[in-house]
Amino acid sequence: MAYEIAHSVRGRLRVRYPAPWLRRRGSALESGLRALPGVRAVTGNPLTGSVRIDYDPFQLAEHGIVQALEQMNERLGGPPPVPRPAGRRGRVAANKTPLFGALATTSVLAATLLPVPPALVAGLVLASEVPSILRAASALGRRRLNGDVLEASTLLLLTARRHYTASALLTCLRSVGEYVVARTVVTARRSLHDVIAPTDAVVARVEGDTTRPVRVRTLRVGDVIVVGAGERLPADGTVVRGEALVNQQTMTGEALPVERRAGDSVFAATTVEHGEIAVRVDRVGLDTAVGRIVRAIERAADEKSDIQAFAERLADRDVGRTLGLAALGAGMSRSIDAGTAILVSDYGMAARVGIPTAIVSSIDRASRHDILIKGPRVLENLARVDTVVFDKTGTLTVGAPRVTRIARYGPLSEDEIVRLVAAAERPFRHPVARAIARLAAERGIEVPEVATTAERVGLGVEVRVDDAHVLIGSRRLMEAHEIVLRPAAADEAAAHAVGASPLFAAVNGRLAAMLVLQDELRDDAPEAVQALRARQMRNVILLSGDHAEPSRVIAESLGLRHHYADLLPEDKARLIRELKAEGRVVAMVGDGVNDALALGEAHVGIAVPGGAEVATEAADVVLLRGGLDRVVLALDLARESIAGVRRTLGIAARANLMVVGLAPFGFARPVASILLTHGTTVAAALLNTSQAGRLVSSKLLHRPDGS
Repeated sequence: MAYEIAHSVRGRLRVRYPAPWLRRRGSALESGLRALPGVRAVTGNPLTGSVRIDYDPFQLAEHGIVQALEQMNERLGGPPPVPRPAGRRGRVAANKTPLFGALATTSVLAATLLPVPPALVAGLVLASEVPSILRAASALGRRRLNGDVLEASTLLLLTARRHYTASALLTCLRSVGEYVVARTVVTARRSLHDVIAPTDAVVARVEGDTTRPVRVRTLRVGDVIVVGAGERLPADGTVVRGEALVNQQTMTGEALPVERRAGDSVFAATTVEHGEIAVRVDRVGLDTAVGRIVRAIERAADEKSDIQAFAERLADRDVGRTLGLAALGAGMSRSIDAGTAILVSDYGMAARVGIPTAIVSSIDRASRHDILIKGPRVLENLARVDTVVFDKTGTLTVGAPRVTRIARYGPLSEDEIVRLVAAAERPFRHPVARAIARLAAERGIEVPEVATTAERVGLGVEVRVDDAHVLIGSRRLMEAHEIVLRPAAADEAAAHAVGASPLFAAVNGRLAAMLVLQDELRDDAPEAVQALRARQMRNVILLSGDHAEPSRVIAESLGLRHHYADLLPEDKARLIRELKAEGRVVAMVGDGVNDALALGEAHVGIAVPGGAEVATEAADVVLLRGGLDRVVLALDLARESIAGVRRTLGIAARANLMVVGLAPFGFARPVASILLTHGTTVAAALLNTSQAGRLVSSKLLHRPDGS
């Protein structure tokens, strides 16, 4: 028995306990933690054994929380701490405790239906009720009248009345429900890890002069692996020999495979389409670029959605009402059994089983379609979205612009201009940098190394190349450095007229050139906008840091009435705040560094395939593959998930109402009442898990290629 510090960042601490211990003492532990000055929120999940503590780091230090935990553990009879080992790799393990509980309570239920001596049956039933009684005792010790007290009271009353089958059935359904939730969580986590590499995946590892197939999970940093055509890279690394075409859309957004040779970086979850390469492993598992996204989702997996928290509060608040109705029903029918039947008519099972199963199943289903949703609350917000805001470059456009023209305004040749611009953009991976690098490669220009680069996000870069002061970027950057742009006025107007974007280059304080970059609208952008309108969005908006004219051309081609251009990153975030102030629920779709502020400001930030690392960190939803159809798919998944939750609550409400209405007249007995109220919820949960791999609906947007 042990607990461990599972995760720690400034302002947040996650502790993992043995699940059985936390189920018995979790409420007392949470109450003690909430009493600490500086603790903002405490969220416990008894099924996974996780306790998340959000705190103000200016009021409370992490070691203060740890000391308080140790004191509370001693008082509560808790397990000793186990330090988290350095470099520990995340692994998904099945939660065996709920399975054991489900098997044990099912066996007790079977015993009540078999010719077993009554005394033995009574002992088995009472033993199966012990966890519920301990939870109720803990609640009463804190002077709380909640669902645990109601459940324990019902079980004890059923046992006292010798309704052993009904008592065993109630305990069994709870245990089965807990197992279904735990199993759904485990399945979802395994699906997330399969995004990096399937658990049973094998790769060829170089050992001396030969290669040997090994499990991906055994790889270590420094290993050299060989990956051939059709195989997926299981780790981030560096090519040491060989050449191959690698589909890197998940990480860079490039639709076409790129050539990778010795010295180039490659990423986990990308695929070799042609050729063979030997790769030195640099990062594995959750430390890879895509693994960090998975880790962020796992951190949020134990959070409760607002609708689940509401259902739990409703179940606890209605305990007094349920007890009163039970007493009234027993009095009217002159039957204690009628009152006992009413006691089980609460929302506890729906809150504990139906809601989390529906939500986690939807997150799992989304991951199977390469949509990573960072937690239940994100899914809930996504279902409420009524305004979608798109960034332009790399989101609505292909994000792979080409340099179509170079206008010169000084003595430098085109090749010298390309050399300087490529050197300045070399450290970056955004679409403009890739366009310049492609042009330099096509012309066979050797690009020099740059010692220092100062980036102005949303504006451009400032560097020194060969003792020359070089500015590359937008009109706003040039004006900030008082660069005269009058010679480029006609060329700039001509570029804007065709929807192209100008990129200015200044050397030693004088305008040297203007590069014209032409991007293309994504093939699926018009269909995606149309699909969003069909889903009754209040508005679909385009934002861009680009000049107004290219933005207008794109907006008009998509039929968008609202579009904003010449925006800095903080301007985009401010516009999102204004939309939220109007009562909109906003989803921001973007891919670049300059979108990170807006992605974080929106109710839901969505990073498209190949987004910059800072964008995927800031986003709530990360699309690994596919086009803009995945944005529509994510919305549909979320809406269907919350609709399923509401159906579950509706079924529970109708079942409870039916029991309360029939019991006083003697038409609802305990077993029938339990099956009607709790059995339907567990059945709905099982149905949700069985549908996890299905596509959401026939309403989904189909891609032009039919996929």
